[in-house]
Amino acid sequence: MDWTKVVKPASAVEGFAKGKARVPKTAAEVVANAIDKQIALFNKPKEEGRRWFEVNGENVGFTIRYANSPLKLVGEETHVVVPKAQFVDVMNAIKADVEKGKFKAQLDAGEAAVRQRSATMSQTRKANKKD
Repeated sequence: MDWTKVVKPASAVEGFAKGKARVPKTAAEVVANAIDKQIALFNKPKEEGRRWFEVNGENVGFTIRYANSPLKLVGEETHVVVPKAQFVDVMNAIKADVEKGKFKAQLDAGEAAVRQRSATMSQTRKANKKD
């Protein structure tokens, strides 16, 4: 098979063209989607995935994370516990608060750290290419 006769430039195929710019998600959207994933993992305990929660008897301890850092949920507390039967409702309520902007200051700080880390990595890569 001559694969060069089968492949096409990505720019020539709809859906792959560079003109279709990727719209970055906000920190709140990232956290809201992650909360949905945690709920799905809770409801399907055998499914693979990184969990932010731990079930211990009739209680569930959890954190909500963004940029690999836990959010302060109650005062300075980042790790909280709820009854197992209320976990999904509590997660949905936290998701609603995230979407309403309750955690905006923390998410903005996390997003700034992500941007700084990305800029530092970019500079390091450029410096390493020169060597």
